Amino acid sequence: MQLGALLSRFDDETVVLETLLAMGDLALMARVQAAAESAGMDVAAWAHEAVGRFVTSADDERWLGLMTACSNAADPGLAALRRMIETALHADEHICR
Repeated sequence: MQLGALLSRFDDETVVLETLLAMGDLALMARVQAAAESAGMDVAAWAHEAVGRFVTSADDERWLGLMTACSNAADPGLAALRRMIETALHADEHICR
């Protein structure tokens, strides 16, 4: 999956949900849905914002982690999105504590 093509459609909730399903991790999908609800957003808006936050604020260590995850993945695009979403979830969970 081409990351750029996917990100260009990542404001469409159907695309976001299909992408999360393609990751094969229902627990991750449930966490994303819960985070979106908590923020008063739909899943697509939350995921779009999460990716944007990563792109604009990730430090070198996070980018290196993303590149490492991509280099070992069968689908680098999904691996990159997963890492971005997990980073946002971790940040949101940390803030809520």
